[in-house]
Amino acid sequence: MDIEKIISEELVAFLPVYLAMKGNCTLLLTGCGGEYEVEKTVRTVLNQISKFYLMDLKATKKYYGDILNIRNLTPIPFNRENVFIPIKVRKPLYKNDGSFGYVNLKYIKKAYKREDKTIVQLTQGNTIESLSSIDTVNKHIKNGYIVKKLCKEKQNTITINERDLYQDYDKPATKKDIALLINEILKMKNNFLL
Repeated sequence: MDIEKIISEELVAFLPVYLAMKGNCTLLLTGCGGEYEVEKTVRTVLNQISKFYLMDLKATKKYYGDILNIRNLTPIPFNRENVFIPIKVRKPLYKNDGSFGYVNLKYIKKAYKREDKTIVQLTQGNTIESLSSIDTVNKHIKNGYIVKKLCKEKQNTITINERDLYQDYDKPATKKDIALLINEILKMKNNFLL
């Protein structure tokens, strides 16, 4: 299955699952109600989604991990509207089997405790069972909202700086400006010829 097509359907969650005769795979849920089983690990799917969004996953995790003072299980903002939080959904059977899936924060309606399990209810009505405590799940959700807020603030800062740049340079060029520009072009030409 093409990951770009799945992302275009609004990715809600990607969760590790064991499939008969296939082993460690990933279940992808979309906003259109689609469920896709991919014969790749959650880690591989996460890397593919990061590439789709042109995002340095390692740098992003470090940046937001440092801010939140956590080393692992950092919320991942693919963009300012799609922040995914880690949710523990299974016990790994083998070494390097992931136990965490990722859920899009904007599709989480609520998290609650039912008997000895924590349930994450999605806005579409379906639920995800977590092996973590309700406190841990709520902590991940809270961290997700912090990252979402920081991501929006960072985006707004970039937008403001670009606007300031255009306002500063949205004036007619003077003879002095043109002379400086010609001088810079000649310098670049001379350096290129050397």
